[in-house]
Amino acid sequence: MELKTNRLQLIPITVDLAQMLMKNSLAFYYKYQLPWNKNWPHDGLKALLPIYAEKLESDEDQLGFGPWVMIDIDGEHVVGDIGFKGKPDEEGTIEIGFHVVASERNAGYATEAVDNMCEWAFTQPEVKGIEAQCDKANISSQKVLINNGFTHAGRHRDIFLFKKEKSVHKTEEDSFKEGL
Repeated sequence: MELKTNRLQLIPITVDLAQMLMKNSLAFYYKYQLPWNKNWPHDGLKALLPIYAEKLESDEDQLGFGPWVMIDIDGEHVVGDIGFKGKPDEEGTIEIGFHVVASERNAGYATEAVDNMCEWAFTQPEVKGIEAQCDKANISSQKVLINNGFTHAGRHRDIFLFKKEKSVHKTEEDSFKEGL
C-alpha cells in the first residue's frame, strides 16, 4: 500500500519498517537509497513507534491508521511523516498529525499530504470524521488544516481542535425518500 501525490510518495510504516526505524534509522535511509537527514525520525515519532508496532503486531488492520513516511516523488529525500493516531473510535473519528522536516517546510508538502491522507481515510467505510489538534502558536499547521477543509471546533488551553467531516453524497433515491 502506497499513496502518491503530485510531489510525494506516502508509505505506511509496517511492523518491519517501525522496527528498523527504532533500532537503526540509518538502515531505513540505506534501504530506500536516501540521503541521511539527522532530523528524521523526530523524537515524537520515535516515541510513538514502539506503541504503534505493538498494536500493528496484534491487529494487521491498524496498517494505514498509523504513521506514514513522506518521501519526495523522485525518491530523493525524506520530507517528513504524517498519519493517524489509531483506528476510528466508536463515532468513526480518527485523529491526524503531521511533521515536515525543517528543510522542507513552507513548500506546500503538508497541505498536499493532508489532502491525500484525508481522501484515503474517507474511502474507509468506518471513517466518518477526522480531527486534528494544533498549538495556538502553530499558524503554519492551522493554515494547512483550514486549507484542507477543517473547521475550528474548540480549544483547550493553548491547543486548538479542528474537525473535518466525511461529505455524504445523496443519490436521487435518497432525496426522493426524504421527500416522502
